[in-house]
Amino acid sequence: MHEYVRAVGDTNPAYPQAPDDAEGKVAPPAFAAVYALFAGGGAMASMGIPPNRLIHGEQAFSWKRPLKVGETVTAQGSIVDVYRKRSLQFVEAEVVVRDSTETEVCRSKATILVLPDPNEAAEADA
Repeated sequence: MHEYVRAVGDTNPAYPQAPDDAEGKVAPPAFAAVYALFAGGGAMASMGIPPNRLIHGEQAFSWKRPLKVGETVTAQGSIVDVYRKRSLQFVEAEVVVRDSTETEVCRSKATILVLPDPNEAAEADA
């Protein structure tokens, strides 16, 4: 996690700044995007949509408590809504993150735009 902290340039002492700096530290709230996007992407893959047709529109997190460094969590993604605007499909995805006691740590809601399938567009033009 210290690599993430360094990459975003966050010097908050609550976050690990080096590999051996994990004791008593917590993850930056935005770090949730790492595992939430992975879980949400899994939900999208279950719909058969290739990643090169996805655009991450927006994302919001609600937290119950900070995530401790080294803590094991499970992120479960689901699709909660799908709708169209013009030629774009919008997918609302939700990810619930739980700790080892199954207690909710955070929840993420994201809007993902699905670009039209270029193969379907070519068939329609033919």
